[in-house]
Amino acid sequence: MNNIKQALEKVEIPKELNSRVALGVKQAKMEKRKRQNPKLMLASVVAVIIIGTALSFGGSHLADAAESIISQLFGSKENLMKTYPDDEPEKFDLIDQSLVVAQETLTEEEFNEYTRLMKELVALKSKLQEENREPSGKEARRSNQIGELMRPYENKFMPIFSQQLASFKFTKKPTYLPEGYELVFESYGIANKGEEPVVSFDYEKGESWFNTQQLKINQLTDIEKSEAGLFEKTESYTLNGFQFDYVSQEQSKWLGGLRITVPEKGYKIVLITTDKLSKEEMEKVLLSMIEK
Repeated sequence: MNNIKQALEKVEIPKELNSRVALGVKQAKMEKRKRQNPKLMLASVVAVIIIGTALSFGGSHLADAAESIISQLFGSKENLMKTYPDDEPEKFDLIDQSLVVAQETLTEEEFNEYTRLMKELVALKSKLQEENREPSGKEARRSNQIGELMRPYENKFMPIFSQQLASFKFTKKPTYLPEGYELVFESYGIANKGEEPVVSFDYEKGESWFNTQQLKINQLTDIEKSEAGLFEKTESYTLNGFQFDYVSQEQSKWLGGLRITVPEKGYKIVLITTDKLSKEEMEKVLLSMIEK
């Protein structure tokens, strides 16, 4: 993951590009830092389900069941909220629901280890809050280590949980990858209230990387927004019955990108890269995600 961060830090913003592009790179850099530094968030799952969402699903029985798990772990949801007073209540409701799915998906041993790690992280945050101080280097390293230890468990249950929050079906991971690339990170995040999860996969090869994001067709990734401007001027075309929008690195002078839209299934996938992947390579990656 350090290579991805380093690659983003090395992205130079040409003088002739306007402030919208600068903002786009800044947003990308901030997102990469956020993914690599869980610090003292409640749990890695909270880094995946971003603060401030307001969603419900599956009926009240899920929340009731999860509340008992929260109570077993922390005494009550209110106790947990006291440790994180700046976080919105909706976040804790989502954690409630995610723990139900975690318990149903993981083995008993895995779930016990996952919740043990969660409790350790919360205890550390509570201690720092009581002492009104920032974490020491040792504490920060441990919190990051906890996040890494939790991630394999979350990779098992978060796709199931997030799929229940989405109106579109998640695709598979790419079955085609450019030579040398490996998956280094996956997440299932909700960026804004009222939106649905975004499925994100990061791949790297040395200091080069690319990222794919699947999301509801009428939502926008940061990189698609006008502030970033990457997809404002694209080469649009149809291939295999799908709509593509392409931006070359030469054209944008910072990142390359390709977007595929699947309107009949209600989603799109956006690929961005710092590498000089050809349009054909990016097409293969995206098509391998959606074609049988």
